[in-house]
Amino acid sequence: MLLHIVCVCLLAVATAQAQPLPPELTQPVNDFARVIDSASAREIESLIRSLQQTTGDVVVVATIDTFAPYGTLDEYAVKMFENHGRGIGERGRDNGLLILVAIKDRRVRFEVGYELEQFITDGFSGQTSREDMAPYFRNGEYGEGVLAGTQRVISRIAQGRNLTRGTFREIAGN
Repeated sequence: MLLHIVCVCLLAVATAQAQPLPPELTQPVNDFARVIDSASAREIESLIRSLQQTTGDVVVVATIDTFAPYGTLDEYAVKMFENHGRGIGERGRDNGLLILVAIKDRRVRFEVGYELEQFITDGFSGQTSREDMAPYFRNGEYGEGVLAGTQRVISRIAQGRNLTRGTFREIAGN
């Protein structure tokens, strides 16, 4: 009986380790699902780069078809946030944020580094997903939905960093 339990445990560990790693995040917008139009992608990238230049905070967007074979989107997002050991954000600051959209699963996940959790809470993330992104997604307008969510997140970070009105307007695209 003990041997059977050990075998089952070893098989579970081997299966978990056999899961492929999520793709590497190499740029601000990683559209693996190919659903973001080029105009939205350019605008999202511009917002993200402006925020990073101004505050050092790093936002990365990724779309995927599905989080399978991972059990949950949360599990997949954590692995993707690790980014093959490089992480998202500056080393030692933990100031990164991943906006992950799983198209076929119809799910959005915000994976937030500790330094940004004071601005991007779970409640704020859920509200952003429901109110800013989902209305576009229902119409198949993924680029516009991701852009709307990214704008809201970046605006919140900029406000939290007490940026001046001019700088805030520049970053948020207002």
